[in-house]
Amino acid sequence: MKRHCIYLIIASVIFCLSFSACSKAKDEESGKGAIDKMTDRAAERAVKKIKTPIDKARAIQEKEGERTKAMDEATKEQ
Repeated sequence: MKRHCIYLIIASVIFCLSFSACSKAKDEESGKGAIDKMTDRAAERAVKKIKTPIDKARAIQEKEGERTKAMDEATKEQ
């Protein structure tokens, strides 16, 4: 009986340790460091600052094209 309890305790300890070891490894791999987070945040800001004027220029260009097209149609009608 004692031998059976000892084996059960050893198996329980190994079982618990294996799960705690697996969960720690996942946390370390999936988590980013503070420097990586700051770098990602700075990169997102830079991309946003670059894309915003380009998107605005494209929108203005589309509006200008629509207006030019409307003016051409109006002159053809006259």
